Amino acid sequence: MAEIKIGIKIISELKSFVSLVVHNDNLMNNFRKSDKDFTRNRKLPFERLVLLIVKLCKKTLSIESEKFFEELGEPDTCTVSAFTQQTIKLKASFFHLWNKVLWSSYYYYNGSKVRRWNGFRVIAADGSNVSLLNTPALNKHYGGQSNQSCNFVQGKTFYYYDVLNELVLFPGIMPYRYGEVVMAYDGIDQLEEDMLVIYDRNFCSYKMFALHLWAEKEIKFVIRGKENQNMIREFIASGKPTAIVHLPPNSEGISGLRESGFIVTKQTLLKVRLVRVELEKTTEVLVTNLWKEDGHTNSQFKALYFLRWGVETNISIQKNILQLEAFSGLTVESVEQDFYATVFLTNLHAVLIKDAQIVVDENSANRKYPMKVNNNKSMGKLKVNLVSLFIENDVGNILKILHSHFIRDALPVRRDRSYVRVRKNKQSKSKYRTFSNFKPSY
Repeated sequence: MAEIKIGIKIISELKSFVSLVVHNDNLMNNFRKSDKDFTRNRKLPFERLVLLIVKLCKKTLSIESEKFFEELGEPDTCTVSAFTQQTIKLKASFFHLWNKVLWSSYYYYNGSKVRRWNGFRVIAADGSNVSLLNTPALNKHYGGQSNQSCNFVQGKTFYYYDVLNELVLFPGIMPYRYGEVVMAYDGIDQLEEDMLVIYDRNFCSYKMFALHLWAEKEIKFVIRGKENQNMIREFIASGKPTAIVHLPPNSEGISGLRESGFIVTKQTLLKVRLVRVELEKTTEVLVTNLWKEDGHTNSQFKALYFLRWGVETNISIQKNILQLEAFSGLTVESVEQDFYATVFLTNLHAVLIKDAQIVVDENSANRKYPMKVNNNKSMGKLKVNLVSLFIENDVGNILKILHSHFIRDALPVRRDRSYVRVRKNKQSKSKYRTFSNFKPSY
């Protein structure tokens, strides 16, 4: 059980990071609003608070608090008011950095076992809307949409997601009107040389190509082309399977890159490759800087682009299993804390089920369909044991118990299924949302 041994090391790194923050005032100052915060002896000191938030409080807070202190072995709980006052002191950036400690540790301890495609980590990029309660504070910060009868307050989330290793690397949440394309621009500086990034057609632009090609170390990309773009229409009409084009900028590209510090003229051409992908009912064109002379043949791109669907699945897990849109509080701080804590728990789950997935693959080798770990049940079991993982010394034994649960009730993977996409009301895309006057107690 090599993955369990790696899981023990990763949990140790996560615990060490919390301990380092608690005992280092300079580091702690990055994650608290005032240097007086988290200095007094309270029932919810820093290390307990972050653990309670990561447990994702979806029930009424008094019930969640009582259960949490029971798991700690403490006879007395804290009040809902005490929890709320402590969360106000905490910056959400802690969970963002804690998540980076998690995935960095995973890559470090797995080394050459990290899954890659032709030597690249495959990163799918996508954004999503999150529905928020219409309060003055959330409406002022996040904005949203409106119609003749009401306002819909929404935030915009964005993810760079390692689809082969199932890890969210660079998540973000911003006001709705900020837009996922701008969030993608902001995140490009964080990308690394061994990453291959896949985008859908909403991100197909001269500026997006340029920011990848002109990065300090060029970043490889695959972007689905827009059917209404001239170069895409002309390429489809040509009937060619692939082509190299030198793309001039439009006025939007020139002005957009000037905002990013680049001087661009009409004569600044970008060399990109177009690849035709034939589907059952349509033809797609992918724009890339993966060159044929480097061994990237046309036949590879259909399966490669399909890998992008992994980020959609991960967003669905966050919304429909971890109930992302049922936030524990009604402030900007609580929304950000819950968002980054949800990403953290999603990644921790992805790391800890990997050994179980190996066993499931071996057990289903002769079955009609390949099988996968049941995300819903395994996530529930992880949440029940989360506190024990971070307060008990014998982490290995807890992980073995979790492993025995993860391999049960596996689900079949039926590939090559497709359904007509039904556009729903933006307020009904996920199963859960926040209410101002109700949370379940069971």
